[in-house]
Amino acid sequence: MTTPKKRGRKPRAVKKVENEIMMECPPEFVMEIMKRAKEGHNSCVEFTRPKVAAIALWRLAQGVSTHHIMKETGCTRETIRGLAIRNRETLEDKKAYFAAIYARAASEYSELLFERADQLHENPDQLATISPDRLALTVGIMSDHAAKLSGMATSVIEHRSGASVDDAAKMIAAARARIAEKTRATAIEVEVIA
Repeated sequence: MTTPKKRGRKPRAVKKVENEIMMECPPEFVMEIMKRAKEGHNSCVEFTRPKVAAIALWRLAQGVSTHHIMKETGCTRETIRGLAIRNRETLEDKKAYFAAIYARAASEYSELLFERADQLHENPDQLATISPDRLALTVGIMSDHAAKLSGMATSVIEHRSGASVDDAAKMIAAARARIAEKTRATAIEVEVIA
């Protein structure tokens, strides 16, 4: 028989994850969440576990899935959803912050990619080791991002209009009439002699 866990005590795995992620989540952000928790209801996660709330918000702003945050923090989906709703402004600010960081990283990696492309042009033997599907994938991704940045459409959705149900019924009736006419035209009169 297992003994129930004592309230207020965190499992080791959750504590370890908190410590690892806290390196990413700045203390000022935790303090901001704690300060805002004092203004809110004392049963919300910001008040009861401000570090966990800060981690969850930090990870949401980074674009991490709710399911992954649930595993990392031990919070339920409803808790994370409520946290996001109550801290909408903070979350939007942090999303903009991370978008800028990711854009900068993308720029740096693009520069590295161009440097690598130059190296491949200079060394045909090394170019021969790269599979064509990798090159095609790189070209596709870069083209897609270029289209996004220039405001072009990255996908095209076609809408085709076909015959309506009424039109289809009329076409079927006309086909049946043609078949019946051909049958009558090719029919041979036969006299039965008994």
